[in-house]
Amino acid sequence: MRTPPSGRNPSPDHGFFRRNLIPRHAQLMTSTCSKCRSFVAASVRPEMLDFMEKLHLCILGRHLPGKPVTSV
Repeated sequence: MRTPPSGRNPSPDHGFFRRNLIPRHAQLMTSTCSKCRSFVAASVRPEMLDFMEKLHLCILGRHLPGKPVTSV
């Protein structure tokens, strides 16, 4: 857990990913990859963000040596 700059409540550590709430949508959260700086997903459900982050190709490449991932 990391402590935010305000020092109030610790924020969860999401590894390579940064999550931010959208100001106009109180519950919508976005996820971006801090390694490649790309948008990963947006959802109101944290478990959906967890799932989408696990599928992110930048991170997935570390776990799948050999043949590159190709689209069908």
